[in-house]
Amino acid sequence: SCIVGYAMYYFTYDPWIGKLLYLEDFYVMEPYRGLGIGSEILKRLSQIAIKTNCSCMHFLVVIWNKPSIEYYVRRGALDLSTEEGWHLFRFDKENLLRMASGE
Repeated sequence: SCIVGYAMYYFTYDPWIGKLLYLEDFYVMEPYRGLGIGSEILKRLSQIAIKTNCSCMHFLVVIWNKPSIEYYVRRGALDLSTEEGWHLFRFDKENLLRMASGE
């Protein structure tokens, strides 16, 4: 047997929705796509989320990755950037240092 895909996840908490499973990374090697492996991984993640009392699963997909977006939407995922108007922001190290020093 060999590894052909993986999912990296952790648990986090949102004050509005409670505990959630955050899917940090999800990948199936290209030659093994279309064989149901991704669906099995998502099934297992869903079982873990339900078993650990999560109210949902969150994850990011880059805007240009149309096949992945379609894959998730077909399975019932909501695009929060269009549904709820959320935007992802980042403070880089330089700005963290500036804020931390009180500037």
